[in-house]
Amino acid sequence: MDRLSKSSPLTVQRSDDRFSFDAPGSEGIMTIKIITATEAKKSKLWEMLSDYLKELSQYGDVDLEYPFFDCYWTDDDRWPHLIFKDESIVGFALVNTWSPTGKGTDFAIAEFYVLPEFRNAGVGRQAFCHLLHNRSGIWELGVMSCNEAGKAFWERILTTTNISEIEWFNLKNELVYRFSYRA
Repeated sequence: MDRLSKSSPLTVQRSDDRFSFDAPGSEGIMTIKIITATEAKKSKLWEMLSDYLKELSQYGDVDLEYPFFDCYWTDDDRWPHLIFKDESIVGFALVNTWSPTGKGTDFAIAEFYVLPEFRNAGVGRQAFCHLLHNRSGIWELGVMSCNEAGKAFWERILTTTNISEIEWFNLKNELVYRFSYRA
């Protein structure tokens, strides 16, 4: 279990398309679940994605239409996930295989969002640990260069998770993290 996090013990349970984590939080034990978003939950994910994109627009140009959204339910190399805290949906993660650096990657976090009222409670860290779980390989994720809060989150998470070979790339208006994870 210490492969998922160096700073906090977790209990991990797996069931097909769902993982749950029981982790200590400020309110006692919280259960974080990551579930593959079904077609039935697509509208809920779109609603959160729209809020997320509006939030990101303060840091630069953002396409509020998100042209690849529907592809997460049709393409074999895209995975839409919902993040649950206890029984409430509190965020999402969109994972694919597109490499922002152009160096090639096994997985990339295209979008990652936790509702503002659930931030700074360990939800994001636990959700990120799930995304890595059983997905060995080279990963990439990008953060808009002006998004200081986003960069601080990812730097904190990447240095407290059992990953290796972290590289940083400053691209035009984006900082890309590239790293390796072995399950």
